[in-house]
Amino acid sequence: MALPDMSNSMYVARLRYIQTIHESPERRNPDTMVRHFMPMMLRFRTKMLGKDELSKLRSDPFYYYLLARTKYYDQIVSDAFADGIERFVMVGCGSDTRSYRFKDTLLNKGIKVLECDQAAAINEKKRLTKQWQHFGHVEYLAIDLNDHEWPKFEHWLGAAKPKTLVMLEGVSPYINENTFSDFLRLLATHLAPGSHVAYDFKISGVKDDFGRSERTEKPFRLSTSKEQTAAFHKGLGLQLDHMELSSELSKRLVPNLNGQPLFEEDGLLHLRVTGI
Repeated sequence: MALPDMSNSMYVARLRYIQTIHESPERRNPDTMVRHFMPMMLRFRTKMLGKDELSKLRSDPFYYYLLARTKYYDQIVSDAFADGIERFVMVGCGSDTRSYRFKDTLLNKGIKVLECDQAAAINEKKRLTKQWQHFGHVEYLAIDLNDHEWPKFEHWLGAAKPKTLVMLEGVSPYINENTFSDFLRLLATHLAPGSHVAYDFKISGVKDDFGRSERTEKPFRLSTSKEQTAAFHKGLGLQLDHMELSSELSKRLVPNLNGQPLFEEDGLLHLRVTGI
């Protein structure tokens, strides 16, 4: 059994799996567990990929950016562990495996884990991972960020406010501008000062129709200006610790990209909760 083919989630899972088995060690994706969320036939076809198809995938700038993004968020998680977080929350978790790949650290440090996604996706992931009896440390919650209120999520956060990492990888481009901003404000209000929030975004003016749908009429976007980005988040109660463009990230984390086209559509943010 595997997660339902919900387009983007399964596409990302497949690319990560390709990078674990078809790339040289320095370009290998660290997500070696993602294959468990893929149908067996898709896994087999992926193993049998020919040189021409691999070459085509590698020529797409998103391909190596995804590798860099995986490494980047893995580091965010490791740094947050070192900073003493007590809770780890992934919103829009899809086929993400960090709750399982980092299991030993999570258990040793007693970190509470919550995975959130839309109902169909999270219910299937919950059903699938229930078979993995040694991964019972993860809680699951259905959430749609295009809703205007998230009472179950707020209830889970509670009033105690332990230091938390909330991570939203590949999520914001599919969410309305106003509701995503409201969700960030909710995090700033309900998380302890010093908590971490990490997410990526589509750059304003670049593929502005990307993510647009019946429910997402005005997808969330930000500019490449660090000053504007810092000011926007400051008004929500969040301090900008780090901002990096996707092209910069690819050059920093993927070796020998000379002449390779770079993905220039996204930015990545690491924020801290300051409170409003």
